[in-house]
Amino acid sequence: MKKAPLALLLLLAACSAPAAQPEVASISTPAAASSGPAAQEQRPRERLDMTPEDLDALNAPYDQCMAGFGLDKKGRADAAHGQSQPMKEEVDKAVQACASKVPLPPWEKDPANPEALDFAQRVVQCLRDKGVRYVEVLNEPGAEMITWSLGGPNNDAASITLGLEHAKECEIASSKK
Repeated sequence: MKKAPLALLLLLAACSAPAAQPEVASISTPAAASSGPAAQEQRPRERLDMTPEDLDALNAPYDQCMAGFGLDKKGRADAAHGQSQPMKEEVDKAVQACASKVPLPPWEKDPANPEALDFAQRVVQCLRDKGVRYVEVLNEPGAEMITWSLGGPNNDAASITLGLEHAKECEIASSKK
């Protein structure tokens, strides 16, 4: 009896009918159609480890969109071209048209993240461990992100300076837990 060449066996195996896949129940969620046109285009998201150059690049599409309306990123007229300040309706129209290009906060700070408050508390504890006296979690209803406040009611300069010095390293350390 002759043995079939290996290539022939592999070819026959590849042509055979695949095994039936078991059916798995899945939950389907409606698409973001109910959220309007801005939700159809996914907003970019910041990351904790981004450099200032990375952030500039991430914000460039929004800045370009606003520039298309003759405005800077804060909705002011382009003073370099001698334009007068725009009407509120013009600014509102530009902000609405460019809203889908505004970066979301890092996931660790996003109120949609159920662990964001825990993350902020870990960062605050890390900052306190580094000697920051006046620091607290800042979680205001409707805010775009959960973060922390430095300086306390008297804007303690030492707490602000030390907090800013250690914030990035505390954020990164707290994100690894």
